[in-house]
Amino acid sequence: MIEYTDEQAAADVIAAMDSVAIVTAVRAIAESDRTDEEKDSLFRNEGHLVIKMAKAKFVAALSSSQKNTIDAFSL
Repeated sequence: MIEYTDEQAAADVIAAMDSVAIVTAVRAIAESDRTDEEKDSLFRNEGHLVIKMAKAKFVAALSSSQKNTIDAFSL
């Protein structure tokens, strides 16, 4: 198995913040008003965050503010 490095975790934090922005934006839209594309995007980006939050090294690379923001999604 390939080791998940600190460098990969740091790069993943940047990508995860893009997912956070998308989740925040789509969740701000009433569910009944979301397009299929927005629903798909929300599903993919929430899934991305769930996968990353399962990696201890990724979580350790987050700032407390970033972690709190992701935790607030209750994924």
